[in-house]
Amino acid sequence: MSIHKVSSSDVDVNVSEKPLRYTPSIREMIQGFGEETTAHGIPRVIDRPQYRSKLFWAVLVVALFVVFVFQTVRLLGNYYTFNTKIELVNSEEVEFPAITVCNLNRIRLSRLPKTRRWESINNQTAYELTQNSPPVRLTPQFNDGTIPPQPPRLDIPNITERDGVTTSSVSDHSPDRIQRDVDDGGDDDYDWFHDSLGEEEFQGPQPTISPGGVLGLPSHLGNLASPYLGILPPSPTKREIREMGHRRRDFILECRFNKRRCGADAFRVIQNKQYGNCFTFNGVTSNQSSPRKVTKAGSEFGLHLTLYIEHDEYIGAMTEDAGVRIVAHPRDIMPHPEDLGSSFSPGFTSNIGVRQVEIRRLPHPHGNCTHGKGRRHLSDDVYEYNIISCQKRCLQDGLADRCGCVTDIYNDYDSFPQCNRTNRICRQTVEKSFFQNQMDCNCPAQCREFIYNTKATSSVWPSEKHLDYWRKSIKRPRRFIQHPAFTAIQNIIEAQKNLVKVKVYFEELNYELVEQVPAYTFETAVGTIGGLIGLYIGFSLITVAEVLVLFYDVARLMIVKAFCKETVDGSDN
Repeated sequence: MSIHKVSSSDVDVNVSEKPLRYTPSIREMIQGFGEETTAHGIPRVIDRPQYRSKLFWAVLVVALFVVFVFQTVRLLGNYYTFNTKIELVNSEEVEFPAITVCNLNRIRLSRLPKTRRWESINNQTAYELTQNSPPVRLTPQFNDGTIPPQPPRLDIPNITERDGVTTSSVSDHSPDRIQRDVDDGGDDDYDWFHDSLGEEEFQGPQPTISPGGVLGLPSHLGNLASPYLGILPPSPTKREIREMGHRRRDFILECRFNKRRCGADAFRVIQNKQYGNCFTFNGVTSNQSSPRKVTKAGSEFGLHLTLYIEHDEYIGAMTEDAGVRIVAHPRDIMPHPEDLGSSFSPGFTSNIGVRQVEIRRLPHPHGNCTHGKGRRHLSDDVYEYNIISCQKRCLQDGLADRCGCVTDIYNDYDSFPQCNRTNRICRQTVEKSFFQNQMDCNCPAQCREFIYNTKATSSVWPSEKHLDYWRKSIKRPRRFIQHPAFTAIQNIIEAQKNLVKVKVYFEELNYELVEQVPAYTFETAVGTIGGLIGLYIGFSLITVAEVLVLFYDVARLMIVKAFCKETVDGSDN
């Protein structure tokens, strides 16, 4: 018996060979997904035996999916919009706004410098005086026949001109001295009159006046056609306005807030190019640390002012109207009386009712408001951001960069000269670009803004009968004689030409809250989209996970087919 040996070479054995893996086809994957998915419509497309039934469910599923996509796109578009909600908020205590008061005349006639820079105005003033009868200054007398001391002559400094700017040669013309000249006056300066004769009966001779003509210098408002046609007054500098503008102690005769006398520190002076020296009550720059508040509404409360406009100091070539300009604004916002204020005439009591409106806007992505941080605006080291300050800063920045000059007197541009005729072409070009919105100012609205809407009524004041009573209510007549307003209260004509009474108060303590609210919050948007998915295509979050798994399996299958050949494709079966 022979044994045949089998060598390894006779039998081809590949011990390293592994069995081939089975990989389902894409069709099988989709069919399996359709049979197992939790979606409502897709299984009916897969398991229906008839072609018509499959087509019906397929068309229905696709149509509802298109509707779902359309509704979702609209919802996402509305996500970036907002609705406006208006609410009336009741409050027992409301912060009183800052009140800025200006005389419509910015430069006093008696302080007008005799320099070449002001030559045209001086010549016109001399022309006015020659065309009218000289003033008749009446001599007041006390009841006992004695003549009171006359007001001292104005201390007009020797004013000269250098480099186109008017300067003063008074020995003490430091900033502190100039500020004292504008603000000079103690607490008593706003309390010249008794509230009633019974409060403090005056003892002593009462001033009367001899019959005669008009007191003081004549005043004339300019005719727009003549004689001021062609007269171009120079633009006063901030220093000139501070020195030659109306002073606080002359302008403000009486001040009451919530039936209490106002102190001298209640007002702070600011310079305005159009109205000269303006005075802000309850402002952020005052010595008062906390804002003033009111707990009662009505004209008996709030701020009461008696103002003396010094009509005889008006310059017709520079001022068309006579009266005062008043604006109510948040105390941390820079006042702009030339843009937002209201004018009030002398000879009237003006009752100004205030209603507060608070606006809350939405930032990105729903809106385009700003909290003001990092944005340039006027006096950003003192005041908060607002649109007008940002826009004015944008214009002045453009003039400073392109023309090397500015057209206003803000503190931010003290180092730049005022634009003159040599800069006219450049200035007009920049201003044209600004007014046509061609400058990139980027001044959005504040996210939180307070607006004070005002409603004014007026009545003639003072009446002739009240003027006589008012004169008798003077607390310190011998001291008040030194005041420029003393002659203005001696007859009804001068009083109604020079005096303005103002009452600023809240009509109601409740205020209006206008708030922007998102049309859809993130939670609302997610819930709405989930409802649309369930309504139109019957999906849930589990179904979405199943779809994602299907996409993963299909992508993995395509990669395996591309790079791995040792597979058994289900499509071959």
